[in-house]
Amino acid sequence: MARACSILMLCALMALPGFTPAFAATDDGIITLEAAHARLEPRGAAPREGEVDLARRWDRDFPGLGGRATYDVALPPRVGSEPMALLFSRVGNQVHVLVNGTTVQRWGDLGDPVYDASKTMRMVTLPAALLHADRPNALRVEVTIQPQRLGGLSVLRYGPREAIEDLYDAQILWRDLAMLLFAAGLIGMGALTALLWWRQRDPFYGWFSLSAFLGVTRVIDRSWADLPLPWPLLGAVAAICYSAHIALMCRFVLMALGPVPRGMQRAIDGVMAAAAILDILAFALHLPLLMTLGLVLLPILGLATLAAITRVAWVRHSTKAWVLAAAIAGAMATGVYDIVMIRIAGASGLRNTYSQHALFAFVLLMAWFIAERYSRSVANYHALNADLARRVEERERQLHEAFDSLREQQHHQSVSNERQRIMREIHDGVGSQLVGLLNMVTQKGADAAALKDQVQLALDEMRMAVDSLQPAHDDLSTLLATLRYRLQSRLQAAGVAVVWDVAELPELQQLPPHVVLHVQRILLEAFTNVLKHARASQVTVQVRWRDEDAPRVLLRIADNGIGLRTDEGASEAQIHGRGLDNMRARAAAIGAVFRLEPSAGGGTCVALEWRVERRRTRADTAG
Repeated sequence: MARACSILMLCALMALPGFTPAFAATDDGIITLEAAHARLEPRGAAPREGEVDLARRWDRDFPGLGGRATYDVALPPRVGSEPMALLFSRVGNQVHVLVNGTTVQRWGDLGDPVYDASKTMRMVTLPAALLHADRPNALRVEVTIQPQRLGGLSVLRYGPREAIEDLYDAQILWRDLAMLLFAAGLIGMGALTALLWWRQRDPFYGWFSLSAFLGVTRVIDRSWADLPLPWPLLGAVAAICYSAHIALMCRFVLMALGPVPRGMQRAIDGVMAAAAILDILAFALHLPLLMTLGLVLLPILGLATLAAITRVAWVRHSTKAWVLAAAIAGAMATGVYDIVMIRIAGASGLRNTYSQHALFAFVLLMAWFIAERYSRSVANYHALNADLARRVEERERQLHEAFDSLREQQHHQSVSNERQRIMREIHDGVGSQLVGLLNMVTQKGADAAALKDQVQLALDEMRMAVDSLQPAHDDLSTLLATLRYRLQSRLQAAGVAVVWDVAELPELQQLPPHVVLHVQRILLEAFTNVLKHARASQVTVQVRWRDEDAPRVLLRIADNGIGLRTDEGASEAQIHGRGLDNMRARAAAIGAVFRLEPSAGGGTCVALEWRVERRRTRADTAG
């Protein structure tokens, strides 16, 4: 039906007297309009008026200039009652479309550079009631143009709305949808590689992420008609981002195969800097040729990258490198085509660009390489973790073996030390008493009472040695109670009453056997001195815990005997024998202070002040 209407429309138009068509018709009923009567008013140059070839862009005739233009095109008369449509392959930058003097579409406000209608194809529906059936219809397109913005009017198409919509949908699918997919892929890959770079600090991911987001900036510029950025700043930013995007892609591709050669690093940095300078100068001085020169640098860099990768593929026989080389060759081919056939040739909007499609395929390939590199990194990490776990396990096993060996050695050493201590104590204590007893027995007329005392002392020494091996559980009260049990009968038999004034004591930090034995010996010596020398009827044992400035135990043994001797010129050893020296030595061995002083009852007091930490309980910890 659309094709029949188009044929009837052409026949009616050609039947008009003096009419020369400025269009070409296709089999699908769509007319391609290739010429128009135009008034071109470039800013800073003389205006022109007359027939213009719509395939020739504004930028070819007025490079670096903006201005205004009015295009008049005669459309064929209406045939039938179906609505018609116009398809603008490119029109911009701000547009006002009129048919038979009636406004049918506006894109932006004329002269306002915020909006740019040239970034995508434009379709306008023409109601049948607006079109003449008996004469040609007047189409007027008024545009305002900014320098270097690809403005003006390009080749347009006219035909039944259904046919134009099909063509429009196909073109949008090829151009805009592909661009959106490209942008979505770049955003996703850029975000993913940015996260990988943040976690691993690998420049391989960082450069790709930066390149991807720069590419997204380029896509946004080509898709968003009213970006809130003034022109020509927007053009310069978009051009710089595009050049940096391509250059960083070259760096990333080289990094995918290993370290980037120093010469290529300098070349990439140089191309980015040169392209940025050329783009800035191009928009600042309104010289589009400078931007074209900046774009030409990119295929040259791509050719150098292709040569480097081809060399790696040839030397290493790497399939991965050959795939990369093929991808770069395809991307370069489309890039050269777009530069030569679109930008340099000044082609109309009917020609499609292919760089974005090649770059999208290239980005998909890079995504595969990134996934492969990440998988390899994860596998390496797993292998490293497994190796570290194995080493740690081996080290732990060695440490356990060393610890067990050390513990066994310490155990044997402790047993040996304890044996030596017991042997020494038996030798010095029980042994010396038995030797003395043996000497007394061998003497004629030995005193039975003296023999009994010597035997008792030997027995006490043996009992204390045995008691010192019993666990005291860090309880001084238990030690004192055991000693009281051992000596109570002897003291009572000697007519000495014992007063035990032992306050409640806390659990002490530690009471090892040698400490217990030293305390027992000191106390035994004190009681022996009371029995032998004091002539006392009562002895008081007082124990107190002090915790004012430093934790300590105060142990006092006081009698009511004759007190200390005061013979002038006599030494302490002569007065009291070697017992006091032994008591002081034993007190020093456990860190205690030994004092000998008069008691309140007139006798002698042996005081032992012993600094020792108390055991921390759960209540103390909670407090």
